[in-house]
Amino acid sequence: MGKIIGIDLGTSNSAAASLIGGKPVIIQAAEGASIGGKAFPSVVAFSQDGQLMVGEPARRQMLSNPEGTVIAASAGCLLFLLSPL
Repeated sequence: MGKIIGIDLGTSNSAAASLIGGKPVIIQAAEGASIGGKAFPSVVAFSQDGQLMVGEPARRQMLSNPEGTVIAASAGCLLFLLSPL
């Protein structure tokens, strides 16, 4: 069976978890814990030079780049089945 990852795309914060040893484990954001704990902000941004930012880096720059920032967008909860490598 492939690996299973669950993603909760919330309006304010998002989170992802995977089954490790038969138990769900929340995947921490690359930037570490943020205001939402292990969850990360549901913010996506494109910098002036086109760089894509997600989560905490996108949240930190949203006041200086409001035109390139998307907030409060949600697609509900998704479940992906990933094939083994």
